[in-house]
Amino acid sequence: MQPNSVSPASEKQHIVIVGGGMTGGLLAVLLAEQGLTVTVLDGAPAPVMPTGPAQLRVSTLTEASHWLLQNSGVWEYLDMSRVQPYDAMQVWDQDGTGEVLFRAREVGAQSLGWLLENGHLAAALYRRAADYPNLHWRCGVAVEEARREEGRWQVRAGDEQWQADLLVGADGARSRVRDWAGISGGARDSGHHALVATIATALPHNACARQVFMESGPLALLPLYSDPQQGEQRQCSIVWSGWPERIARLREAAPADFAAELQAATGEALGEVTLLSERAVFPIQERHASSYVAAGLALVGDAAHVIHPLAGQGVNLGLLDAAVLAEEVERATQSGRSCADSAALARYQRRRRGENLLMQNAMRGFQQLFGQRALPVRWLRNTGMRWVNQAGPLKRLFASQAMGRGADLPVRARPRA
Repeated sequence: MQPNSVSPASEKQHIVIVGGGMTGGLLAVLLAEQGLTVTVLDGAPAPVMPTGPAQLRVSTLTEASHWLLQNSGVWEYLDMSRVQPYDAMQVWDQDGTGEVLFRAREVGAQSLGWLLENGHLAAALYRRAADYPNLHWRCGVAVEEARREEGRWQVRAGDEQWQADLLVGADGARSRVRDWAGISGGARDSGHHALVATIATALPHNACARQVFMESGPLALLPLYSDPQQGEQRQCSIVWSGWPERIARLREAAPADFAAELQAATGEALGEVTLLSERAVFPIQERHASSYVAAGLALVGDAAHVIHPLAGQGVNLGLLDAAVLAEEVERATQSGRSCADSAALARYQRRRRGENLLMQNAMRGFQQLFGQRALPVRWLRNTGMRWVNQAGPLKRLFASQAMGRGADLPVRARPRA
């Protein structure tokens, strides 16, 4: 299929996306590119480009996500001074000698991934969406009801109503679209809470993402863009996961005490640290919808699945959902079928559900593996990490998987020939 190809049937079909976050925004752009009429309904104000201190919520973008944004014209709307590529990733066990160091050059790449603020990507998507006259993005609109009548979805917000051939739920973990479709959300408490904050470090991060596994949970140090006030490569975002009682204590600790505990937890990998922001805490709940599709309806991103953030894959899985759904919709409309064709929606679910479930189970397995403190388990774990670090082919395989390289990538998630 050729990009930007528009069929006459496409122009008459209407897709409504509830939720204008990163996944919903990318899906809207990809569908609008096909000539479909797309309406995004989002309850939040219009996203704006961040300025000043780094926002608390950041995301790690894989190589596949980078190509998706590049090929859809979104990447050029980013402020590159607030995007931090990283070319190394260090993972170690706090209580042992196991360590793995991944480097981009080992897999023939310049970067393993990119770090940027969630609000930054949302704003870039919003700006790119403005390039399409057939894409109508409504902010501050709280959808109150959606019901299916006579083969179409009726969507209501206040006195306004929209009719959709295809309704997409991109409205997050507590998706109302999922509820209106009668699809189970499959929630599971992970037993962890996560604390996020921004810190300054005495030593430069050297474009290396770091993750230490501890008995209480993993701690990630994610390199952020250079802030002139902090110095070159001396700003990081942290995601500290652990038992709720421990995370609550860390949030309430005095800034100096928190910084001291953070330094100790990381083995002073980046020297003395200084807390730059507030500390936000959220519970980590896993979810997996019993189905991603219903008649004339599809779920994407957190509305379909939520995984533990320890590998930073949640956003990337959502962006791939958007790309695969757009690809299957294009396949259907180009052959004269509806954008809500049941076979197209079934293919979308078949391509994405198994892969997302596999990633969710892998993250759960990592959490359980590194939470085991029994001496034989610790010995095996540390021996395995040392072995992986020395085994070139296996190490390259793990790095490639983390970068989003896979056999069933949608066309937009690959480099252009």
